[in-house]
Amino acid sequence: MSSTRRRSDRGRITRLSLLAAANVLAVFWLVHLFGGEANSATEPAPSRTAAVAPALSTQVAIARDVLAPAERASLEARVRAIVDEAQRKAASRTHGKVGASNTTVAVHMRPLGGSDADAFGLDADRALRPASNMKLVTTAAALALLGPDWNFETRAEAAGPIANGVLAGDLVLRAAGDPLYDRDGHGEVAALLAPFCEELKRAGVGEIRGDLVLDEGSFAEPAPGPAWPSSNEFWQEHCALAAGFTVNRGCLTVAVRPGSVGGAANVRIEPAGFGLAEAVDVDTVSGGKLEVNFQVRDGKLSVRGHVPARTAEWSDSCTHPDPVALFGAVLTHELARHGIALTGHVRRERGARGGPTVARIVSPLARYLPAINTDSNNACADQLFFATALAVRGSATRLAGAQTTALALSRLGVSTDGLAQVDGSGLSRDDAISARQLTELLRAVLERDARSAELFRSSLAVAGESGTLDGRLSNSAARGRVRAKTGFIGGTSALSGVAEGLDGRTWVFSILVDYPRFEGLNTAVWKPMQNEICELLVGAGS
Repeated sequence: MSSTRRRSDRGRITRLSLLAAANVLAVFWLVHLFGGEANSATEPAPSRTAAVAPALSTQVAIARDVLAPAERASLEARVRAIVDEAQRKAASRTHGKVGASNTTVAVHMRPLGGSDADAFGLDADRALRPASNMKLVTTAAALALLGPDWNFETRAEAAGPIANGVLAGDLVLRAAGDPLYDRDGHGEVAALLAPFCEELKRAGVGEIRGDLVLDEGSFAEPAPGPAWPSSNEFWQEHCALAAGFTVNRGCLTVAVRPGSVGGAANVRIEPAGFGLAEAVDVDTVSGGKLEVNFQVRDGKLSVRGHVPARTAEWSDSCTHPDPVALFGAVLTHELARHGIALTGHVRRERGARGGPTVARIVSPLARYLPAINTDSNNACADQLFFATALAVRGSATRLAGAQTTALALSRLGVSTDGLAQVDGSGLSRDDAISARQLTELLRAVLERDARSAELFRSSLAVAGESGTLDGRLSNSAARGRVRAKTGFIGGTSALSGVAEGLDGRTWVFSILVDYPRFEGLNTAVWKPMQNEICELLVGAGS
């Protein structure tokens, strides 16, 4: 900072000499403390496609200047101290079963707009399971390769002539992997399918005298992913199956409101027309705890339990065993609601003979980004993973998905060394990426075109305010200043995102933890550690 007072040349020389000496000592101290490993840079500087300033909203600051060596050394030492203390806590809570000897805490951070010399980290190049931080890769790849204005497009083709309101043949739909999900719709999808039904009517289709053919193309049969959690979790929403066709991200949503005490509760199941038999037995009681159990078994949805009279509406979701069948049943229901009769049946076929396109189901990519990154919806992320592969490589397979991701990272200037991606959600334990790759990915997307950068940034959960971060850092200076993606599966805890510092800098950061599975450690140790590092970045330099 320049001074308004005049000083002698001798004074300037003295101060510059002292500053240079201090910087040399700081660098020496840093290398001595960390052995030089934390600063090793094995990747080339990523190419930048746009300046930072137009890519970010006015709420995001750009790095005001580079880090002075002494400042950088101090910050890294404080991060190291936070990590060391967390590992001591883990060892204490587990009586030595979990600690520094069998736990890896990988950290990488850099000021946005700074140079590679300003980045630093701990074990930053070690590829680890990212859990739901893999969703950052999925959404970044889609934005980089497809663009911010890309749409899912499910085409409907008439396999026969249309005359006098009748399609004399099949209506063939081509799979596009659209989740067909409204995060604010409480499971309802009628509004998402209404434009499609109306377009069919405008094309002259009032009756389909054939089958509704669902051509799944190269999408695999719906099935659990590789290295997923145990089968006793498959009914839960986070294990919804990906498919070429689905609605409500492959889930059934059950909503319950109390009725009169002693009488039946009001139970609503969405999406309408879901195509399974129902067994509903939920009554209203005067007091006690809410207890509602539901599951799908042998083609029947069972909902049973008790709801206290004072309860507000309660809702939850479970997976449908076959998302393609769910799509077919719901679409048939919606066609009927719009006055379009189906004479035949729903039929699944690959390579079906079609004809001219008569209607489309169109869903913008931008609709699903908050569901993926703010809410951490696994099914939407997996659908996007396959859909991106289909759009780029013409094949909706896991191999094509991995190749598509590698192409996206290459275009973003991010190394793919050690990267492994088998799904879009991070639910698989076979996924792997490094903390450095995640921060470089964040930086690259935030420095792209303005619309992609803002869509990506605004899709992240906000500390203390939204999504999976709504209960974290709420009583901290970091509230509202950290936007990030959380991640957790057994033995893995992750947090990566953007922190807006009080000093005017904006940081991108990634924190990945790999540890032996031990109940409660994520909540008691790793989340507080991540929170403390975020608070440090927000307050750094203040």
